[in-house]
Amino acid sequence: MLKLSNPMRLVESVLPILRWSKSYDLRTAIGDLIAGITVALTLIPQSIAYASLAGFEPQYGLYASFVGGFVYAIMGTCPQINIGPTALLSLLTFTYTSGTNADFAVLLCFIAGIVQLFAGFAQLGFLVEFVSLPVVSGFTSAAAITIASSQIKGLLGLKFSAETFISTWKELFVHIGETRMQDTLLSLFCCIVLMGMKALKDIEIKSVINDKNRKGMLILQRFLWFVGVSRNAVVVVLAAVLAYTVHEDKRDPLILTGSITPGLPIPQAPAFHTTVGNTTYTAVEMFTHLGSGLLVVPLVGIISNVAIAKAFSNGRTLDATQEIVALGACNLFGAFFRSFPVNGSFTRSAVSEASGVKTPAAGFYTGVIVLLTLALLTPYFFFIPRAALSAVIVCAVLHMVDTDILKKLWNTSRLDLIPLLGSFVCCLALGIEVGLICGVIVDMLLLLYYHSRPPLDIVYVNDGVLPAHFAIHPCGGLYFAGAEQVRSKLISLRKPKNNSIPATALETLTIIPDSDNNGTSDGNNIANGNHIANGNLSNGNNNANGNNVTNGNINGNFIRSTELLVVYCDAVSRMDYTFLQSLKMLVAEWSRGGRVFWCDANPLVKEQLLNVLQDPHFCDAEQLRILLAGTLSEDSQVNISDTQL
Repeated sequence: MLKLSNPMRLVESVLPILRWSKSYDLRTAIGDLIAGITVALTLIPQSIAYASLAGFEPQYGLYASFVGGFVYAIMGTCPQINIGPTALLSLLTFTYTSGTNADFAVLLCFIAGIVQLFAGFAQLGFLVEFVSLPVVSGFTSAAAITIASSQIKGLLGLKFSAETFISTWKELFVHIGETRMQDTLLSLFCCIVLMGMKALKDIEIKSVINDKNRKGMLILQRFLWFVGVSRNAVVVVLAAVLAYTVHEDKRDPLILTGSITPGLPIPQAPAFHTTVGNTTYTAVEMFTHLGSGLLVVPLVGIISNVAIAKAFSNGRTLDATQEIVALGACNLFGAFFRSFPVNGSFTRSAVSEASGVKTPAAGFYTGVIVLLTLALLTPYFFFIPRAALSAVIVCAVLHMVDTDILKKLWNTSRLDLIPLLGSFVCCLALGIEVGLICGVIVDMLLLLYYHSRPPLDIVYVNDGVLPAHFAIHPCGGLYFAGAEQVRSKLISLRKPKNNSIPATALETLTIIPDSDNNGTSDGNNIANGNHIANGNLSNGNNNANGNNVTNGNINGNFIRSTELLVVYCDAVSRMDYTFLQSLKMLVAEWSRGGRVFWCDANPLVKEQLLNVLQDPHFCDAEQLRILLAGTLSEDSQVNISDTQL
């Protein structure tokens, strides 16, 4: 990340707290304290709900909530980010650990931390760039719908087991007759309250001229915003009070969370062997069961965390590598406190930003509040209705469904709808972990398709200034995937059928007519000018009745070909070995009666061409006219000699 010649800078890059703590003062601490408390009001009810989504008892959500705050405060760079349970990683955790116990989730968290740390220190953050935004959007939207679907049974008070989107809806239709009216009404009430309170924070109160009234309006605005932000905590507390009021020892009208383990977690190393029911799992069997989750979970965590950090960087330079390292440390240390995989939350980060956070130290205050909750309040979690937790989850994930991107892609890049819809459909039909892999595969196939169709602007130059020739302007890197396609297109110019070039074979061919010619015949003739056919120069009128050239478009069956090819290399960065070998064959075929010139090639491209071609003709724009004129003179002399014989 930084040069080893400056050890202190290296330490500060790994532990950014050493940098910003030097200027930490009381005013900054107050801002962080307010933000930390506000975020805690959102984090605590969310973590309890997400623990249920992951398939564990509520306390595991709190176990996963405090270590990340402490570690990120030391190693993180973005003040707004709060590390803790999220809906997406909770769903992934459930996917890979369903039917097991918490030891599997803790081990998954531990391995995810190791993978993320390795990716950070090995500078592998660039790998996330191979997952495009359409794939991420399709994956996230499908995950949100899957999460919301998984909570329908909680909203309706149903009890059944289902792991996937399709199986959830199948079981729902089977058990729909068992719907509990009390839980349904409570969940509906909670959803209405949550959505209404969310709208409160967006209300804008117009300021008035009077200073006293302006202060009152400002206080009211802040109060409404605070009520809106703390909506999850308010709803959970009100639902728990209601459940406590109507609680009966023998028969509860509402499905409750039930008894949980109170107190703080005991620090311990992750278990590498465990027992589920009557089955004992060794370390190898645990790893085998987690399978692709050992890579998918840390990858999704990295993508989400870096995206959130970029969104809240506010124009500052983001050290993505350090963000990956910080996230890995949060998961690694969290595993010693019974945490399941965590990452940053966009919702909580937005709350932190709006609360006026100053430094990552806000995570300290949030972590302390979570510890106090674990120590003092866990016995009261017994009365939290599951319907209320399901309502919290559903309302939290609704914004994750991205419908706006469909219109944007339709207007800008319709081909990107393929990976978007592909990942979305595969996530719903095959599972989100398989769907993500399918989306990445589609992305790679599209990437190969783009490389196999490199931009190749072919221009037929016949302007009366330079001898008639073909000019091409390749761009960027030229690689093996597009080698044969490019060679075939250029060879079609060199060996056209009946000494003509089929217009249909040249999608990008443009004709530059002789600038000195103004005559046409009934609008059906190509402008008069010089052309080279089979290496011989001939002058005169070239009438091709029935063929039109209009605005660069070719109408008809053929145009005359030439034996001179100019490759402008100023926009070419590099070529791989396969592409160079293809060019070698192209030049060998084209040089039989013709010439190929390489114009404005950079030193790297020149060196590559010199290694595969014999005596390539290099030139710059100034030298090109001289070389072409020389070639024209040579061909003319050959033709005169042949005529005399």
